[in-house]
Amino acid sequence: MNLTKLTGVALSAVLMSGCLLAGCTQQQNADSDAGAQAAEEQATTRTVTDGNGQEVVIPAQVERVAPTMGALAQATEMFCAGNGKIAAASNNQISDAFKAVFTDYEKSNPNSYDSSSAEDLIAADVQVVYGPASMYSDEQLEQMRQAGIAVVTLNKLSTVDDMCDNFLTIGKILGDEEYARAQQFVEYYKQGIADAQQRASKLSDSEKHTVLQLNVSGDQYVCADDKDISNAYYEAVGAKNVAAGFDGAQSGQYRSVDAEQIVKWDPEYIITMNTKVKDQILSDTALADVAAVKNGNVYVCPTALYLWCVRSAEGALMTPWLGSVMYPDLYADQDMTKVLQDFYKDFYNTDLSDSDAANILSGVTSSGAGNPQGGQGGRGGRG
Repeated sequence: MNLTKLTGVALSAVLMSGCLLAGCTQQQNADSDAGAQAAEEQATTRTVTDGNGQEVVIPAQVERVAPTMGALAQATEMFCAGNGKIAAASNNQISDAFKAVFTDYEKSNPNSYDSSSAEDLIAADVQVVYGPASMYSDEQLEQMRQAGIAVVTLNKLSTVDDMCDNFLTIGKILGDEEYARAQQFVEYYKQGIADAQQRASKLSDSEKHTVLQLNVSGDQYVCADDKDISNAYYEAVGAKNVAAGFDGAQSGQYRSVDAEQIVKWDPEYIITMNTKVKDQILSDTALADVAAVKNGNVYVCPTALYLWCVRSAEGALMTPWLGSVMYPDLYADQDMTKVLQDFYKDFYNTDLSDSDAANILSGVTSSGAGNPQGGQGGRGGRG
């Protein structure tokens, strides 16, 4: 064989091998770069599942959020435990009492940015917005998307389980420590329901009281049927909601009802939203013969930072309070003042005096936060 040819062939093989090796190296470098980029993205983002079961990409570290409902702002503050992360909120649902208890709120939202405004959310440099999607128009959602704001839809709000799922999702959005506190709260909430059910199991059907949740909207009475979250609390303590299945005209999330129907129902207990409505019920001559009115069993649902009978974290206090009002013998071992003070200490990190607890339990401190449809003296929606 010609030595020159042999040398040329060998040289070609070496060059080809070098090119192949170089190509492999380039590909390996490209793969490595892609892997590094993916790892970097994974380190800076994570995902949460929204109320529709959709995965939403959010920053790995979330420091600036915007709950779209007052009740979700309340839960956010509970889980943040003073490490203010609310950069915008529904201002008409943030009471002075809320600001007094959660002192970090005005530090994290010093400009009172409102979560209903896409412009405010962008100005506040919000990272994640959460709440019902119906709060925003398509145009607003596009503005937020363009600004890199993640939107986590939480639109299931009808049941205790719905609210607990929302609380856990909020905890996951906020971080590991906040999620642990959310888990602790959900356990407390559900245990309260279970405790009430256990006590109610001792009641015979004849011992179960009838109840009506009654409010005023404009110039008419409105009541909560069995689709309202409050019905779960009435059932848990062993009370019969006389408006269950009622098909009166829909008025917001309640049903309009007249005095004639209330007289027919003749509830033994009436739970209302504030002292003004209570006074109106007691002074309404058309209701004078209703058992609850005759026997002095018209009660104002307490409001600490939020009404207990609506979809809020303070709904966890509704069953022990209801039970102590309607079945005092079954709850003789329970001191409602201590229950409330423990709640403030454990979840608000705040000491509540005996006198303040007494005012809350009597209904006289109602701030209107969470008051449905405004009512009389109310300040906003049901969430």
